[in-house]
Amino acid sequence: MMKESAYKVKNFSVDAIIACVLGGVSAVCMLGAVVISYFYNGYGPAAVGLLGIASFILSLMGITFSVHAWKSVDGGLLMKRIAMILNAVLLLITVFLYVWGWVR
Repeated sequence: MMKESAYKVKNFSVDAIIACVLGGVSAVCMLGAVVISYFYNGYGPAAVGLLGIASFILSLMGITFSVHAWKSVDGGLLMKRIAMILNAVLLLITVFLYVWGWVR
């Protein structure tokens, strides 16, 4: 019978990695929406709104994957914390920008 290898232990949770990637894509979408909106003085095309909505949805999906990562026993805590904080901050920024744009 073969002995179990130490290389089978996962250092990172797959859900946490997916959540980090979703957070990064969400950050790029949000940054693109803010920059394009700045160049159009707040009256940009519909693509700007779609980028903002895409950022919101991606950060929600990232939070979902972060919660699943916290429930799994794989991986360390650092990647799970990074994924949760990144997606939560992006979600709060998105909500803040939408409320600020709605009030103005």
